[in-house]
Amino acid sequence: MAIKTDIPKGEPLKPSKGHESTDLSMVKASLGHDSLTAPALPQGFHFDNNGYLIYKDPAADEPTPIKICSKLEVTAITCDENYMNYGRALEFKDPLGKLKKWVMPMNMLAGRGDALHGVLLDMGLKGLTTGKAKTLLANYLHDCQGSKVATCVFKTGWFGDAYVLPSETIGDNPDKPIMFQTENPLLVNFEQKGMLEAWQRDVASFAVGNSRICFAISTAFTAPLLSLFGIEGGGFHLRGESSKGKTIALYAAGSVWGSHKRKRMWRATSNGLEYTAFSHNDSLLCLDEMGEMSPREIGGTVYMLANGQAKQRANDIRLKEWRLLFLSTGELDLKTAMAAAGDTTKAGQEVRMLDIEAVCGEYGVFDTLLKGYENSKQQAESLLHNTAQNYGVAGVEFIKRFIAQKERASLLFRTIREHFTNNLTPANANSQVSRAINRFAIVAAGGEVATELKITGWQPGEAYERVRDCFNSWLNNLESANHSREEVQAISNIRGYIELYGSGRFESLNRVEDDHAPKVIQRAGWVGTLPMGSEVFYFFSQEHFKSEVCGGLDHRLVLKTLNKHGYLLTESGGNTKRLAYRGLNIGGGQKINVYAVNSKILEHGGGD
Repeated sequence: MAIKTDIPKGEPLKPSKGHESTDLSMVKASLGHDSLTAPALPQGFHFDNNGYLIYKDPAADEPTPIKICSKLEVTAITCDENYMNYGRALEFKDPLGKLKKWVMPMNMLAGRGDALHGVLLDMGLKGLTTGKAKTLLANYLHDCQGSKVATCVFKTGWFGDAYVLPSETIGDNPDKPIMFQTENPLLVNFEQKGMLEAWQRDVASFAVGNSRICFAISTAFTAPLLSLFGIEGGGFHLRGESSKGKTIALYAAGSVWGSHKRKRMWRATSNGLEYTAFSHNDSLLCLDEMGEMSPREIGGTVYMLANGQAKQRANDIRLKEWRLLFLSTGELDLKTAMAAAGDTTKAGQEVRMLDIEAVCGEYGVFDTLLKGYENSKQQAESLLHNTAQNYGVAGVEFIKRFIAQKERASLLFRTIREHFTNNLTPANANSQVSRAINRFAIVAAGGEVATELKITGWQPGEAYERVRDCFNSWLNNLESANHSREEVQAISNIRGYIELYGSGRFESLNRVEDDHAPKVIQRAGWVGTLPMGSEVFYFFSQEHFKSEVCGGLDHRLVLKTLNKHGYLLTESGGNTKRLAYRGLNIGGGQKINVYAVNSKILEHGGGD
């Protein structure tokens, strides 16, 4: 699909040369020092020929060398912008020769330091087998200064114009380096394996012509752009029966930023997902199998993930906040899952997590089979294998190229987003549909920007068209694009109540004086015509209407909706309309106020 844009002419967007890390030997420090130079190790410490950290007591005549651990270097001292939360940037190689980096908070030296030792050992540091060695390690880390001073941050994502990852910061100022500091680096999954070209060939190529895979990958590129453009967080839910490839879509999306470990499970409490969301700030969170979470917690969790803030607790050092996109899977949609707990969805919840049918047709999550594949199972297994071999490089390179060409890439994002919303928004769309289409639009824009930056290997327009397919699927399953979710639910609740109970809970108004009329148990109201009238009304008891019939909705909203659609019998009340019908004769000289609903509501069409 050709998309016309108003992007100024100039050099085309192209790959950057890559981010070059700078190891400063001298950095102006804002800690009261003029500069820091590469210091010698603290007195008494040295590295032996085997690469171990050794301590010899400088006060002893014949000091006995004490082996502490394998070579562990402090490369920087860190603190936040308020000169608090000091830390040390550590580097070492594990037993397999892999370089490990971690910015350790200094407060982990408090007490016996068991948490610190546990993390280091889990990361592959050798040694620390005696109490003396652990004590000396604390002294070593405390006295080491490193060769530079860096600003520490506590979550990944944007910090000013730089994008912070656990192992590197893209786009920061060499004079003011920024580092990610955390108590547990093992919980952050931003691993990398393979090359970009291999990921394009073996993973991204499966998205061509396959809307759900293309959509999933595009969400991964869109997620880090939300903060830059002031866009609220939210998510999408791929719904469908099992064994149709929903989880494969998650693996494809997750491969942009990391390994299969990027996929997390809904099987947790909402509190348990708070840290998970926090650790995915300015990135994509993949959640599998929504049905495994307690139905009572799903609605609140959707709000929490989209709104980007954890509960504030008395012992919290700092409030956990984030902004992200999340991609979810499950056999049930949000409405059905919450109904299992006797709860109803609110429009705000459904807008924050948009439901998309995962199954496209005979090939499950795939629209089509690629050349060389005979069935969807074979294609899915191949993609599963490929995402385990190629991951993490596309997202990092996307950020590098976006920062290098930020002005023009941002203009392209805005242009595609506007084009999508202007061309696909239905006539007379309600505000909830408008919010939903905006989220689809940013995914289309994110995918197209990644394509223009030579990340995906797709042709221009591929992401736009495939996201459009997903939007149309969502729209086709919507009860109404013109009326709000609350309005649709209000009419559905009243119509459904009448259809369910009918004469069983409505006494015939024309037989209230008839002693032989059927007795109505748990009466909700009356049904019949008014004197001199021919239209049939259901007259609801006011209290019963408010407490049971509205199904959790505000009864005033329900009444206004019924009145708007011409289903409510009202009375003039001076300058206003009375929504209650006063003085209904129910026999025996009794007259009461009721809500009178026209039976024509039973003919109401869902799309009206």
